[in-house]
Amino acid sequence: MKKVITESALQAKIIQLANAINQSEKHSKTPVVFVGILNGAFMFFSDLVKYIKFPIEIDFVRVKSYDGQNRKEIKFTKDLEIDVKGKHVYLVDDIIDSGHTMKFLMDKFSERGAIHITPIAAIYKENLVIPEALCILKYSQDSPWFVGYGMDHEDGTCRNIETILELDGK
Repeated sequence: MKKVITESALQAKIIQLANAINQSEKHSKTPVVFVGILNGAFMFFSDLVKYIKFPIEIDFVRVKSYDGQNRKEIKFTKDLEIDVKGKHVYLVDDIIDSGHTMKFLMDKFSERGAIHITPIAAIYKENLVIPEALCILKYSQDSPWFVGYGMDHEDGTCRNIETILELDGK
C-alpha cells in the first residue's frame, strides 16, 4: 500500500474545503443539512463539519451498492430521520467512483424537496454521472482502489487508517 496524502496535508485540504463552504453560505438564509453517507464517510464527515462555522443540521444515510469491488443494486439500509424539504443538502461521501450511489441519493433528496444538493467526497473519480463535486483529491476512472480514512478493503478492514492509501497492484 502506498500513502496518497499525509495526514497533515489531508487536514489542511479539509480546512480549505470547509472555508470555501463557509464563504459560499455566508449570506444564505436557506437552512443547511450535512448528510454523511455511512460507513465510508464517517472520518471525512466528522473532520469536515468541525470547521463549518454556521448553524447546520446533521444526519446520516447508509446505502448498499457494493459487494467487495462489484457493483450491485443501490438501496437504503438507513434512511434520513430529518426532513430535507426547503433545505440545502451537502451530501458527504468517502469516494465518488462511478457516481451512481451519489446520483441515487441526489435524486431521492430532490424528490423530497431539497432546494439544492451539493456532492462532496474525499476522493472524486471523474465520471459522466456526477460531472463535478467538491473534493479533496481528484482522479481519473482508471485509478486504483483506495483504502483508509473511512474507505475499506474488500474484507471490510482498513477504514481506521488515518489517511488515504492506494492498494498495490490494483
